[in-house]
Amino acid sequence: MSKENLKGMSRRSFIGMGAVAAAAAGVAGLAGCAPTANGNASATDTADTDSAAQGAGASDVRIHNVTDTSWMTPPAEVTEFAIEIDCDVVVAGMGYAGMCACRELAEQGKKVVMIEKQPEDTFAAVGNEFASLNAAILKERGVPHIDPVEFYQNFMRITSNMPNPSLVMKFAQNSEANSNWYLDQLTDDDFASMTTAFFPPTEHQMSELSGIKFWASVCSFYGQECNQTKIILSNKTVAEDKGAEFHFGTTAEYVIMENGAVAGLVAKDDSGYIKVNSKAVVIACGGMGGNPEMMAYFMPDMAQALAGNDALTSMSANDGRGVQMAYWAGAHLETTPVAGMNMKGLAVPGKMNCLPQAVWIDESGKRFANEYYPTSEQRGYQTVFMSRKTKYAVVDNNFTDYRQYTLPQHAGFTANEENISSLRESLDTAYAKFKGTYEEPEQTEEEGPGGHGPMTQVEWIADDTLEGLASQMGLSGDAVTEFVAQMERWNGYCDAGVDEEFGRAKEVLFPVKDGPFYACTFDPVLGETMVTMGGIITDGEQNALDANYEPIPGLYVSGNDCGRRFGTEYVTPIPGCSLAFALVLGRECGKSVAKFLG
Repeated sequence: MSKENLKGMSRRSFIGMGAVAAAAAGVAGLAGCAPTANGNASATDTADTDSAAQGAGASDVRIHNVTDTSWMTPPAEVTEFAIEIDCDVVVAGMGYAGMCACRELAEQGKKVVMIEKQPEDTFAAVGNEFASLNAAILKERGVPHIDPVEFYQNFMRITSNMPNPSLVMKFAQNSEANSNWYLDQLTDDDFASMTTAFFPPTEHQMSELSGIKFWASVCSFYGQECNQTKIILSNKTVAEDKGAEFHFGTTAEYVIMENGAVAGLVAKDDSGYIKVNSKAVVIACGGMGGNPEMMAYFMPDMAQALAGNDALTSMSANDGRGVQMAYWAGAHLETTPVAGMNMKGLAVPGKMNCLPQAVWIDESGKRFANEYYPTSEQRGYQTVFMSRKTKYAVVDNNFTDYRQYTLPQHAGFTANEENISSLRESLDTAYAKFKGTYEEPEQTEEEGPGGHGPMTQVEWIADDTLEGLASQMGLSGDAVTEFVAQMERWNGYCDAGVDEEFGRAKEVLFPVKDGPFYACTFDPVLGETMVTMGGIITDGEQNALDANYEPIPGLYVSGNDCGRRFGTEYVTPIPGCSLAFALVLGRECGKSVAKFLG
């Protein structure tokens, strides 16, 4: 959403959606404070810092780079409608969470209206693979059983116990049944096109590192004949057969509140405004990646860490409308930094995070972190707090062996024969260029070294000596001396089996002794995320909570608008956790709404 549009919104009058929403409009637009449960504004004579933190409008204040919070101001109330619809529940957003909630509600006999902003003829799902604990198709292929409690304990450990434990356990315990349900319309031919990333495991693929566990338990749909768009549409067909009503090319505008409870939703299509009267609303609009102002508010850790050419950006165009609608209706905003998918130091092409077997070197010639911290998304944390000067990943001629020690996760590497051969070729190409014997082959379109996650072709440099490599890396003076000394210390740690600098696990201590030596560069530009993953605090039923952490009757939030699912950064103990949480908890949200409706 552009600043011009946001500022235009701030000049609108507040809408009559009940005490909480009215207070939210007046408070956010006039007093600069968040709404409270009874609609009373907090004191306005606080410091500028407090005002910015609580949601002041556009100003010159620079707190965590938040300069515009006019998204907190609701739009004007709509009073004239082209269409009016009555139903039990309206779902906003036909992604994984919204579709699964819609189908579940329809199958339970509820009258459901689905609002989707994409046109029907060009509808496309985002993403390809999802994690699953014990789906039938995975069992059939021999993927080992996962204990849901063990998954839960491991997940909470690596997310610092920050997520809502009820949501995480609900996912773990219902992943099997809900995965099977989500896929139940597929044919044998459809399943034949499904792959299982990282399975069967290659010889040196690990399942645990430094006490953190990983599982190769993935349903990957990258084929043309059967992809996630087809699967979502197959679920739509089921919901439609059960009476669900779909409105494509339609945007959700705001939730209608009456006496503190949901009374419906206002939407808009080419014909004008639509009023949907309902007792419940499910918001599943996919996050706020297309709204830098909201990202700065919800991601202060990254907003404050920006440097140089860094900027908060996203591959997603979703403008945060779902979070806005819930907030205007009185929902509690998430108070800890919202997770971004692969945001913390995993900048595309993410060469260093994707090369944990290497030794990482900074501009002074020194190591700066445990290169093989187990969770790839957290592996790059350290680069957030460092200069944006070029960093380097250094390996020796045995790297084709060391590269095979991988974990099944995003930014992982499938160490099959083809990919190892491609890696060998790229190293040999670098050495031939160093020797001056390289001959340019005919141009063909080829993929980079294989694997999963944000990984592209790595361009290596090569040299017969570490000193020569340092020079090619651009190091000079004391940095060259320090680099050579650092590699000597590193090789000593590998010989002893103990990394005394950063505690890298002994299983993944790979020396840099045998030339030729190779390096690739990494120029950190941080702040990009694939999608945002949170915004609204809910309970374990995905019922949005108000300022006092009490459930708001009829207001439910799922998918990437739902907070407290991942801590402050996305993690993949199984690749594809994002889609998996969305579809599994989406169905569970549908169950919760059905129970509420009675």
